[in-house]
Amino acid sequence: MAVHKPGGADMARPRLVSDDVILDATRQVLAELGPVKLTLAAVGARVGLAPPTLMQRFGSKRGLLLASAARSPLMVKLAADEAAARNVSPLATLRDFALSAVAHIKHREELGNGLGFVQLDVADPEFRQHALAHSAAIVDSCDTFYRAAVEVGELRAETDVPALARHTLVCFNGALQVWAVNGWGSLSEFLTEQLDLMIAPYLRSDGVSARSGLLPGHDGLQRDPQRAAGGDRAES
Repeated sequence: MAVHKPGGADMARPRLVSDDVILDATRQVLAELGPVKLTLAAVGARVGLAPPTLMQRFGSKRGLLLASAARSPLMVKLAADEAAARNVSPLATLRDFALSAVAHIKHREELGNGLGFVQLDVADPEFRQHALAHSAAIVDSCDTFYRAAVEVGELRAETDVPALARHTLVCFNGALQVWAVNGWGSLSEFLTEQLDLMIAPYLRSDGVSARSGLLPGHDGLQRDPQRAAGGDRAES
């Protein structure tokens, strides 16, 4: 009878479910349940793996969440590359990049669950390290898009690109938190409105960038006056 020793052929069997598939499922469960209510069983059910298998792979629930957080800068870069491939205009690419990050969010509760991760980012040094890398990836991507927008004449030549890229991160995160509480319209509409208002002062004043869909001094959206004044609070 053959004896299977640690490190032998059995240990080298290929994994039928990749780490990427597991981490994709982790992101889905995080959106639905948040980091506190997430369990290895809930993630495992999405990919057909038992909790002990996930324990063996990631060590613990914390290990799984850390692996998900560590992967987030790479996901940002992938999203930026995909947005660039879909667009010609740098500003249209910037908008596409931002909206693609929230395209899956339909309800305020989903966003609230995601924001629960912020507590870990603030309180836990390991999670904070990954959060800083995630923020840096967003800023770097925005910086690239804005520099291209200056080069093609969509933005003014004197635009402070690094400052605008950082401001975009602030606008993006702020818009998510405001919408999670107020729920004004759809998230994509609200985020687009905030981005357009932020970028408008930097647009070239001597023409219209038809490719980007942005007009000097105008964001191209039809606003609901009641919503703009703070009315029409959405209910969950």
